[in-house]
Formats: sequence, structure tokens, C-alpha cells
Amino acid sequence: MGHKDWKALARKAANEQDPKKLLAIIEELNEALEEREKQVRGRVSTKTEQGNRLLFVDDEASIRLTLPPILQERGFQVQIAASVSEARTAIKAHKFDVLLSDINIDRESDGFTVVHAMREANPDCVTVLLTAYPAFETAVRSIRAEVDDYFTKPADLDAIISTIDRTLLARGMQRTAPTKKATAQT
Repeated sequence: MGHKDWKALARKAANEQDPKKLLAIIEELNEALEEREKQVRGRVSTKTEQGNRLLFVDDEASIRLTLPPILQERGFQVQIAASVSEARTAIKAHKFDVLLSDINIDRESDGFTVVHAMREANPDCVTVLLTAYPAFETAVRSIRAEVDDYFTKPADLDAIISTIDRTLLARGMQRTAPTKKATAQT
């Protein structure tokens, strides 16, 4: 089976009016994104260049595919996890400077479980949570869990990077790569 053009599928989905056809296109798009992620995943997580180690945890394939390369451009060594169990395995195997995690990851656990595991393994790690479903309760829970920051999706990447930089500096660590804007000026 050849590689499907996920960009073409995304354009096709954006223009489709029929709900049944749209669902079929979205299903095909998700398969194409998962296939693309498998290709990219090995390249992203095996890089050994200098840069602050960042664990990125999200259950959405499209976000795992698009955000890590941007974070790499910003100087991070990115490792990806698609579930809480993958994140725990990564935390046991490596020392991370930064955790960037979705809150709603899977049914069994959530981003707070990942934060707790990271805090036990590495108390100085910068922890940032993302959510598409902001709520007062999760904001309070973030404060109680001593999460460094909490952003609503779609999040401003420059604001996230700025928070990470400030928190690393406050903990006596520094970004090991020069910062550059994630968004292009037009």
C-alpha cells in the first residue's frame, strides 16, 4: 500500500459537505497521519543532538505529527509518547528537562498521572499541561499538582516556549539552543 497524501486528504475534508463522505475522508486521513507518524516517530525520538530533552505526550496523532518538529526547530530534543504507559516508560528510561502533556490522554489515566511520575523521577523538570477542555477544576488541580503552567488548545507556541525558558532559568537551567520565533511574521 502506497503512502496517502494526508495534506490532500485534509483539503478534501475541508471542502466536503456530505457528512457520510466527510467521516470516510476523516477516517482515511487518520490512517494516513498514523502511517506518517510511524515514519517520523523514529527520526524524532532517536536524535541525540544537543538540546533540552522534552517529553511530549498526546493521544492525537495529528498533534504528535505536527508539534514535535516545531519543538525541534526551537532547539529541543523531543521524545513522543501517545499514552500514559508510554510516557511512564520514557520517564523511567530518560531524564527530561521539560514535560509537555495533554491532560486527557487515555481512559485509564491522564496528564496529571504523567506529571506525578515525572515529579517523582525528576523534581526539577518543567511541567506544562495542555487541554482542549479547560475547566476551573483542572486549573485548580494543576495548581495543587504544582504544574508550572496550563494552556488551552490551540495554544500559542511562543507563550509555551517563553514559559519553559523562564522556568528553566528560575531552576538554574538554561536553554541549550538559541530561541527563535515559532510563528512567521508576515
